[in-house]
Amino acid sequence: MLVYGWESTLVMDYGKYGGSIIERLLKITEKVSQLKEAARRVIRKSQAKLDKKFEGMKTQEFQKEDLV
Repeated sequence: MLVYGWESTLVMDYGKYGGSIIERLLKITEKVSQLKEAARRVIRKSQAKLDKKFEGMKTQEFQKEDLV
């Protein structure tokens, strides 16, 4: 999910795109925080779905020496 939208390039081929490896690394690191935030949003959304799905389900309590 986090790599979609990127054109794959080899390090040795990057020079023909008009930039240096350092510029490429800076470009990638600038987007890391955005990707992390997007991942957090998706995780929160899925956790909320699970909470809603299992809300109100009966939980079973076990006593000492019960066979489980």
